[in-house]
Amino acid sequence: MNKKVQVSGMNCHSCEMLVKEALEELDGVKEAEASHIEGIVSLDYDPAKVDMETITSTIEEQGFKVHA
Repeated sequence: MNKKVQVSGMNCHSCEMLVKEALEELDGVKEAEASHIEGIVSLDYDPAKVDMETITSTIEEQGFKVHA
């Protein structure tokens, strides 16, 4: 499943990499791309293996805010 999530607080390439690497460690996330310019995280994930609550908490554990 593909989904885009609005995320605030990312302000550089390092922020993007922090989010990308944390998400791609989750079982079920095939690919994650973050853009601090757009404030978006794009995901390709398997909802049978990982839910949005886990994805959201993983992003927020990195210090960023997910918006519904």
